Amino acid sequence: MPENKSSSKKGLWRRFQEWFSVAFAVEKGTEDELTDEELETLERLAERVVQAHMAVPAILFLESVRPLNYVGSHVLLFFRPLLGIASETVNLVSSPLLGFSVDVTFYNRVQEVLEKRASVEALIVRIERRLQDDDPETPVDAPEDSN
Repeated sequence: MPENKSSSKKGLWRRFQEWFSVAFAVEKGTEDELTDEELETLERLAERVVQAHMAVPAILFLESVRPLNYVGSHVLLFFRPLLGIASETVNLVSSPLLGFSVDVTFYNRVQEVLEKRASVEALIVRIERRLQDDDPETPVDAPEDSN
């Protein structure tokens, strides 16, 4: 009888190891894995980040948590019911006063896209591109040293 318990524990442990290896895998995906709809979702997210003037902190955050994007997408999944409950109240209050509302369908699409490994790199590229388009570098003439 103890052999069955140990074998079931080994089976449970093996399943946990498999899940853990997928959750924290660091292999890179390519943008080819993403559909046009997913790329459009990332474009909209990048636009919102740049409009909020949060591009640099967002890039720093995304680079630092890149291996955790799968776990992070599941954290978003965990909070989905709370957002659904709060969105009606938040939208009634914030929309007229603050000029923004919570888009639950967009939130759901972002959560689904972030499950894919390539999504973080694609998002970073889009934020950088938007940041560069919104604030192009202007050549600054450096004063000449007159020694």
